[in-house]
Amino acid sequence: MKRFRMYYDKDAEEVWLNKMCQKGWAMTSFFAGLYTFAPCQPGEYIYQIDMPEGAGFQPNDIEGYTEFMEDTGVEVVQRWCRWIYLRRRAAEGPFKVYTDPGSQIALYRRIRRFFLFVLLLELCCFIGVWAGPSQGSGFDVPAACLFLIIFAIFFRAIWKCTRRIRALEAETQ
Repeated sequence: MKRFRMYYDKDAEEVWLNKMCQKGWAMTSFFAGLYTFAPCQPGEYIYQIDMPEGAGFQPNDIEGYTEFMEDTGVEVVQRWCRWIYLRRRAAEGPFKVYTDPGSQIALYRRIRRFFLFVLLLELCCFIGVWAGPSQGSGFDVPAACLFLIIFAIFFRAIWKCTRRIRALEAETQ
């Protein structure tokens, strides 16, 4: 089965993946919003999403990361850019990649930094839309609207990460 969804919230995406698994559908792959599922026993897996350290769209030492996860009984289901989709059999007990507030804060800071990076790339493209009229071509209103929508989506994702970081920081005080 295939499903198309666009998530910019790691937590909401994890909830959805785990609900799908509760219904008997295990995620087997992902690409640009298209999820592929295979039948499984309801609740067979617990899914988590991680974003390890890295630069731009590439994680650092992905081989070492994958080896470490597999050594702890965690399967790397899919890697897309810096997002890593993980799962572990529910029979093995609870599964959380980050359990303490400090590591969770670090994760949300990485996610926020990644979204800021993507937002800056998007803004550079948007400048090209605004520069169009000065180079003799007409202003492309649909493209400008699309860029504004994309800007709003990434700005909201950054804002949500910031709120989560602040909440976690308040927990530790």
